[in-house]
Amino acid sequence: MNLELPARVQGRDSIVIDAPAEVVWPLIADSLALMKWGPPVQYVEVIDEPEGVGTRRRIHAKFGKRSGQFVERRLVHDEHRRMAFQIEEETFGLFRFLERVGSIMEIEPAGPGQTRLVWSFFHQPRGILGRIMHSPVILRQQRRNRRRALASLKAYAEHGTERPEP
Repeated sequence: MNLELPARVQGRDSIVIDAPAEVVWPLIADSLALMKWGPPVQYVEVIDEPEGVGTRRRIHAKFGKRSGQFVERRLVHDEHRRMAFQIEEETFGLFRFLERVGSIMEIEPAGPGQTRLVWSFFHQPRGILGRIMHSPVILRQQRRNRRRALASLKAYAEHGTERPEP
């Protein structure tokens, strides 16, 4: 299946996790698991159940000193392979300068008992503010956030180490 993205990929990072896909997949497929490893996540509400293509979740998060929430719709759910989400509502003000914001998580074998997780983020800049947000400084900050989340997922999958409180 070829995934048609609603916007261009703006960043991608990956990490090798010393755990099989059977351990990693539930951590990304079950929205409630985000509370255990997602660094900015404070609370998750599953809006539509059972989770699958078309279902939504509300994520309460804290980025720095700002708390807010966003509602994501699951666009793709290829069991033990990949999933994608797009943000439909948010209270952080992202939609002032970005549109069609979302992410894709893909897993693949990386060796015996290992899984590679590739995490891509997509969005379309909106107006002058959106173009400014694509400065190298902002893109580096977004990359730090992605890598922090990947490291947190790795620590949880390998050792059960829950992320520090946001």
